[in-house]
Amino acid sequence: MKKLLRPLLIGLGILLLGLLVLAIDVARFAGEFHEFDARFPGSCSTIALGGSAEDVQIDRERGVAYLSVLDRASGEPSEAITGSVMLLDLNLPEPAPRAALAYDPPNFHPHGLSLYQRAGEAPRLFAISHWPDRSHSVEVTEQSGGAFFPRETLRDAAFVNPNALVAVGPRQFYLVNSDRGGDESARTREFLFRQALGSLVYYDGEHAKVIEQDLGFPAGISISPDGTRLYVGEVLRKQLRIYRRDTATAALSLDEIVALDTSPDNINVDDDGVVWIAAHPKLFAFGAHVGNPAKRAPTQVLRFDPRQPKPAAGANDTRLTQVYGNDGGEISAGSVAAHWRSELLIGAVFDPKVLICKPLP
Repeated sequence: MKKLLRPLLIGLGILLLGLLVLAIDVARFAGEFHEFDARFPGSCSTIALGGSAEDVQIDRERGVAYLSVLDRASGEPSEAITGSVMLLDLNLPEPAPRAALAYDPPNFHPHGLSLYQRAGEAPRLFAISHWPDRSHSVEVTEQSGGAFFPRETLRDAAFVNPNALVAVGPRQFYLVNSDRGGDESARTREFLFRQALGSLVYYDGEHAKVIEQDLGFPAGISISPDGTRLYVGEVLRKQLRIYRRDTATAALSLDEIVALDTSPDNINVDDDGVVWIAAHPKLFAFGAHVGNPAKRAPTQVLRFDPRQPKPAAGANDTRLTQVYGNDGGEISAGSVAAHWRSELLIGAVFDPKVLICKPLP
């Protein structure tokens, strides 16, 4: 009996030690041992919404912000609960949300947004939409007479779990799938073991093609003003991928990977080429917030300036700075930050509001 008991105890001890190491590693990755500056040296005003603004796009020529608004706290997409795209006129001293679309597409559950503008053409607004049957589409709308009218619904088998997109033509865009569309248990395993199940897709106007696989839950994508750099953020690798882009062929080549030490969500690039990244510094708190939106999760906003020189090996990356931090009391689980003039608009996954923040002079 003793001969059997000893190896069993040794095996149990090894198993418990392995579980402890895994738990510590997961807690470290989730940011439990990492402190971040939960302050903002400025002031923010709050605009209440009928749902959360998970993504924001800004028409910088007109000073108008477009918000992907949906009551996401109510659960999965359904025919009973649909969303819309709202706009804020940032030129007004007190902007009030109003409809941006002349009418909403059927079963509209908007997620990622992208505004496409080219001289001589009507602006187009692209929106990822999740359907009640768990399929996905990209809704393309076009501006006419001050409002956007739905023009077409694009579907493709490559849209398996789309999270964000960036338009590069009237029917062309890049899109990221966060994962392969598994159930909650699959997503738990993906988090615990940091499985890279996401992908980057290019839609050429007729068909979609997967051009990058094995990404660690990509949740944000954007492009430089001249179209030569594409930015993709990875939640499960806490990094920003920077691709060189051929504007004639849309081909990509990986140029650089920037460590963020936080989990990036949506990405916006302003007219100066500066990248604004909303991030989740505490993933356990974020996960609890997803399970119960009443539980608060911190918000972080980073600024990445690619115009500055790359750091030397081992040196701090001065291109990357934090511009906003909050413990979740002001806005919980901020998912997008968009910069316009001296203001910063921050939207969230579930909080039914958007912040307009101004730093101290």
